[in-house]
Amino acid sequence: MTYPISDVTRRVVYSGSAGVGPYSFTFEILDEGDIGVYKNSTLLTITTDYTVTINADGTGSVTLVSAATASDTVSIFGN
Repeated sequence: MTYPISDVTRRVVYSGSAGVGPYSFTFEILDEGDIGVYKNSTLLTITTDYTVTINADGTGSVTLVSAATASDTVSIFGN
């Protein structure tokens, strides 16, 4: 079975956002491993540092295990 993936920007950056989220993304993914998440310049590890929720339409959100501070930047990239 194939799924169409829309031609949209596959990156979202939250700056000055505090808390664990959820931090939503509007590009489509098929699997949790289809994204990379950074806090500032550090690549985070799925399940250790964050969890992913995927909606029925392929969009979704990331929830951090450890809260970001107001000075942090959280970036979500489609792989």
